[in-house]
Amino acid sequence: MFQNTIISDELSIYNFLKQLNFDFYLTKPQLKHLENIMNAMISKVYNCKISDIAELAHSKHRTSITRFFSNSNWNEKLLERALKAYIIELIWAKSRESKQPIYFIIYDTISEKIKPSSKAKNPIEKYSFHNSHLKGKNVYGHQMVVSLLLCDGLVLPYSIDIYDKDNSKINYNTSKA
Repeated sequence: MFQNTIISDELSIYNFLKQLNFDFYLTKPQLKHLENIMNAMISKVYNCKISDIAELAHSKHRTSITRFFSNSNWNEKLLERALKAYIIELIWAKSRESKQPIYFIIYDTISEKIKPSSKAKNPIEKYSFHNSHLKGKNVYGHQMVVSLLLCDGLVLPYSIDIYDKDNSKINYNTSKA
């Protein structure tokens, strides 16, 4: 299906997911579904829409992808924990090799959207107004908080989450570390 991808068979996403032991947490069909979705997302231009994934993952229909994300029985926290453990392992190996310190970076950004009309039946969940330092005004959208680990030029994402206004960004990320 993805014969012309830039990822070789030895470095395939499937092998990476197996290295993270995702095959312990997901069924074979779920693992294959996740692999197809990830291949589709990195193959061409992806605009964060399910229909884009369905178009790029030719064997999957938009409704089956939506059903996978919405109704598939899997524990997201276990997968996240496995990925974070792998990232920690990589960054510590880099630190030992380079004898350089590890830095924990907190970055926030806003995924801006057009404000829905007051008549919208289903406004987008967890969207609200946030202060944009770039634009110097409040904008409507999701505010994302990204935690990164940096060591000797290697930067790895540790967590990506939607910001909760009830928590400060400092408190939020100390709970992630």
